Amino acid sequence: MVYDGMLSLGRGVEIIMGNDSAGFSAKLLDIDNGRTIIIDNARNANELDSVLRLVGVIFPPQPDGESKYTHEFWAQRLGERPELLLYARDGDVVCGSVFAWAEGNGSVTIAHCCVDEAYRDRGIGKALMLEAERRIRALGYRGIALGALEGAERFYEKLGYSGSLLVQSEKHSIEELKSLSQGYEVTGTNVWEGKINQVSLRVRTVDREIQRRYEQAFPGCSTQMVYGKGF
Repeated sequence: MVYDGMLSLGRGVEIIMGNDSAGFSAKLLDIDNGRTIIIDNARNANELDSVLRLVGVIFPPQPDGESKYTHEFWAQRLGERPELLLYARDGDVVCGSVFAWAEGNGSVTIAHCCVDEAYRDRGIGKALMLEAERRIRALGYRGIALGALEGAERFYEKLGYSGSLLVQSEKHSIEELKSLSQGYEVTGTNVWEGKINQVSLRVRTVDREIQRRYEQAFPGCSTQMVYGKGF
């Protein structure tokens, strides 16, 4: 094993990053609790299943079943770029995960960042994100995009991600959605899969007021902060 860096996460927690014959490697040293959390990537179907069980508990399947992030989706990514299917483990216990996948435009999308409730507030989520960034840069990708659940936005902002507000609706036109921008710059529009109208606003940090205004003015409309970081 060759370790090429150590980073303090505060509160008696350090992350050691390195490379070995199998690829990337990282350890999270929780000095205060005397634990070593291993950060690795899924390498086979059994490991993938173990991680997805945790992800399914934290992010239960949607009732409409429309999520693109199915088991089959990740099984395919396991064969293409397993280095981006990260998880943290305490011994044999999977306690956190960051899964990402490469798009055709040279960037990477992070699908989720999650930590088991019993392991939160120990820096595991931050360590997973930093390791994901290190791998994404090393693999030659130009940047990262992700969507944040409500309440998690500050986490990504503290990691240096730039935000914008994504407004989506099947029922309302792009012009209608643009009309409520409240002085924020419209940075882009799109019709996703030919049916969902999308408007992006330059909202650097969370603005709950405008999110609630959209959702109240346009029933069925959804809003989400999305973040990006370039290399």
